[in-house]
Amino acid sequence: MAAGLEGEGGRERVRRGSGLAVALLLLPGTVTGGVALPTRIHRIVLHTPGGPFYGRPEMRFVFLSPSGTLALWRKPSFGAHWIVWTDGSLWPRHPRPGESPAWQPPSESPADEDSRRRLAGEAAPVYAHVQGANRDTVGIEVAHSGRSGDSFPRPQVLTLVWLLRALLDMSEGRLTETSIVGHKDLDHQPAYVSDGCEAAGCPVYVDGRGQPFRRRVDPPEGLFEALAAAGLKIPRPAEGDQHLLRAEAIPPGERPRIAR
Repeated sequence: MAAGLEGEGGRERVRRGSGLAVALLLLPGTVTGGVALPTRIHRIVLHTPGGPFYGRPEMRFVFLSPSGTLALWRKPSFGAHWIVWTDGSLWPRHPRPGESPAWQPPSESPADEDSRRRLAGEAAPVYAHVQGANRDTVGIEVAHSGRSGDSFPRPQVLTLVWLLRALLDMSEGRLTETSIVGHKDLDHQPAYVSDGCEAAGCPVYVDGRGQPFRRRVDPPEGLFEALAAAGLKIPRPAEGDQHLLRAEAIPPGERPRIAR
């Protein structure tokens, strides 16, 4: 998601002390700090807060600050587990009493036991961040416009790599790189006009050929490319950004046509 980070697939690190060499194999699922990820978690879902917002052109491919995003998540159980801000700071959905709203992970080194304990607690609740797949997932919002051509700052990418590596290592072997997916990989619904009508026959936004737009098109594939460049390669389906590019073609300030 870079010096100091574990390489793809895990690598052997050797510690030497008191004349003894101790080999430590850092593979996903090896819990070096003794703190495990909650057993309910089987997938990690990446999001971006910016997106097409078909019915609200003024919000299209715009993202708010972490505090602004959290203010929109009015229900206590709604939203992702973390926001990774552009400066690399990590914003948990609900900090514990007395904690600051954000913390800066030590992205130059693997997560220590205190960090793992904190992550395990932050990952424990079930939050509503992806329809139909909340019970067995955690969600990470990567602050970004959601537009295919916009880059991801390096501090943000390094923190995301650190977080993903920590979660994989804490999973006791349940999770691998294939367990990391995008929001768009789990929600293939069309772009419904109303949240109260989401079924066959409900109005949807369509393009000029009458083809429905995809409701979820995040994150752009550029995020996975940035992660790969930083040493964390995540397998991806072949469709790429095709649905996102269709949404980006909507003229600025316009709403798409509505069809049933």
